[in-house]
Amino acid sequence: MKTIKITDIKYPKRLKEIKNPPKQLYIEGDEKLLNNKSIAIVGSRNCTNYGIKYAEEFAKELSKNNITIVSGLAIGIDTVAHEFSKDYKGKTIAVLGSGLDIIYPKENKELYKKILENGGCIISEYEKGTKVDSKNFPKRNRIVSGISLGILVIEAAYKSGSTITARLGFEQSKKVFCLPRNLGEVKGRGTNELIKKGAILVTDPKDILKELEIKIEYVEDDKNIERIDLEKFNKEKIIDEEYIDEIQKYINELDNNSSNKLNLKEYTIIQINEMLSSNCIYDGIFLGDDTVFINKATDEETKKQVAEILLAQRDMGYSKYVEKAVVDSESINDN
Repeated sequence: MKTIKITDIKYPKRLKEIKNPPKQLYIEGDEKLLNNKSIAIVGSRNCTNYGIKYAEEFAKELSKNNITIVSGLAIGIDTVAHEFSKDYKGKTIAVLGSGLDIIYPKENKELYKKILENGGCIISEYEKGTKVDSKNFPKRNRIVSGISLGILVIEAAYKSGSTITARLGFEQSKKVFCLPRNLGEVKGRGTNELIKKGAILVTDPKDILKELEIKIEYVEDDKNIERIDLEKFNKEKIIDEEYIDEIQKYINELDNNSSNKLNLKEYTIIQINEMLSSNCIYDGIFLGDDTVFINKATDEETKKQVAEILLAQRDMGYSKYVEKAVVDSESINDN
């Protein structure tokens, strides 16, 4: 582990220019990356299929153009951004809200190792032994934005750690980029609001490179790039009707509410997975990161569990409940 103080010549130039820069950084890996051209990619921990798809695409294409990807090592969009930057021989920087010896979340212990093995960098302003504290994550976010040329928000609820990072980016005179989402989507409220406040709407990684006046070094055949089609994406119905019918069977068996029956065929797969969100509380139990996705429920017990959670969501009011759960969780824990 190396330590760079704010008075050192190796201290990141962009970070030194922000309000209240950290007095020192603890570093594992290649500290030269801290002065590279870099973009922060942030978004929800409880990410949707939409978020995963475009976090992958943007991380991949930016990495191919020698842009270092910065994120916070959290579950969700952070993980996707780190993974796909290194998978395409790009470099990535993970900024922690704890000491470098306290890997959080534990699920990303292997990713932590792979980032370093691939020539990446892990940094923190906290000395070894500093435990995870929710108060440290918003502070961490100023470093994520501070060392970057710009911030890309893939998806975010109205009040979340990702919108905090974007706000810090605005305050630091950084360019903030957002993917658009349809009105009414929980994970689109934050990004759509940021666009209203001046964030730049992007639908292609090249939009970011052009806005930052970075020469496009890698050009992929446009025929091979699947563009964002919001209308098609949000109208996409559940693929396997027979499979859905099996879960519907459990719903019908368990459903005691005759006046408000739950019919899965009225929802898209994205909406159903929102209801099965990892930030939901079912029967008094916080599910944390043990997300149950409908397309992964193969055994009968899991199908029954999916049915029970969906009914609990219906009984508590789907849209209101999901939004509150996401906001509360991300405000405390998200990057």
